[in-house]
Amino acid sequence: MFRWLSRDGRRLLVARVTRSFGYGFLAVALGSYLKDLRYTGVEVGLVLTVALASAALSSIAVGFRGDAWGRRRVLMAYALLMAAAGLILLLDSSLPFILLAVAVGTVSPTGGDIGPFVSLEQAMLPQAADPARRTDAFAVYNLAATISASLGALFSGLPAFMGPVLGLSAVPYAALFGAYALLGIVTFVIYASLSPSLEAADRQPLRRMAPEARGRVGRLSGLFATDSFGGGFVLQSFVAYWFASVYLVDPIALAAIFFAANMLASLSFLVAARLAARVGLLNVMVFTHLPSNVLLMLVPLMPSLPLALGAYLARMSLSQMDVPTRQSYTMSVVPPEDRTAAASSTTIARNLGQSVSPSLGGAAYALWVAAPFLLGGGIKIAYDLALYATFRGVVLEPVTAQEGSRTRSASAPPSPGTPRRPGP
Repeated sequence: MFRWLSRDGRRLLVARVTRSFGYGFLAVALGSYLKDLRYTGVEVGLVLTVALASAALSSIAVGFRGDAWGRRRVLMAYALLMAAAGLILLLDSSLPFILLAVAVGTVSPTGGDIGPFVSLEQAMLPQAADPARRTDAFAVYNLAATISASLGALFSGLPAFMGPVLGLSAVPYAALFGAYALLGIVTFVIYASLSPSLEAADRQPLRRMAPEARGRVGRLSGLFATDSFGGGFVLQSFVAYWFASVYLVDPIALAAIFFAANMLASLSFLVAARLAARVGLLNVMVFTHLPSNVLLMLVPLMPSLPLALGAYLARMSLSQMDVPTRQSYTMSVVPPEDRTAAASSTTIARNLGQSVSPSLGGAAYALWVAAPFLLGGGIKIAYDLALYATFRGVVLEPVTAQEGSRTRSASAPPSPGTPRRPGP
């Protein structure tokens, strides 16, 4: 299975699965945990903003120095910080301790990767896969992560289910925090087993991308930041908090909701890869994302919980189809030696864009409970339209000597005789 992935590639998949399981249960549990502690929407927004800002700063450091420090070494260090975050959450439930944990430990309120792990793994994965199967590799990479996050979301309800059985008066969130710390240690061991072949050939710090690649990545980064700014209003932890506050959904039901949502998202990844082969990466990125954002705006306008859940789950069945196509697109427009910088630049842009909006979303929620969904969906629709307008009709077909293959990344597959234009 996955013979087009090397042994190191499969280990990267295992590390992503392990890490994503922890992200999946902590993202859901964090929302209900903060609600049970009676923190306000503004305080919840602050926690989410600190988590995202910390991830952005980590990604900046990795973008500039990751190759020089060594990719495996950096991944191992952040795995240990992940373990430290779980231990800090075990120590105290006061706001300063929670802020410290999310600041140091790559805690993901989105349920997915937001920090330096994904920047490095995106750069390493093409080196561990058959070049002709690159989009498939990113699809499987994200599929495995989302399925694992789905199971993590389901696992988040276990303490609430077992609490009454054990005679506990409160949900034992400590079990989840301890599990998160343990997963950090397991992830560290996996990264320690990677071979040196995944390190960058050029390990000089502060590498500057070639001008053509820098222009392409700069435009993509600005657009991705806009998308993430909109997404920051409706992070998974905030949506869990919203359902718990508006409809009084308990932790067990939240676990089932986000398990279903993440499973729907995971199924879309392989569909995205197949669609991209037929209609082009850009078309998949835009024309699946637009309807998902309309559905997002409908969630708080629904008159009942079943209808709100229906809109949210329908949205999740489409909203992640742009993830593997976006990653494949970014990696295909730069040479291999620029991939860490490109992945880090786009990840930094996404994290910075996303780090501001949770606090704004918390304040907007205090004014009107529907506001975060409407703001987030509207901004993301603007991103979709801008992305299509910027890259429509552009065919990018760089040749990488190291891979000896030609990778096409365009809004539609060019037919014979289609003129090739340089990237923007």
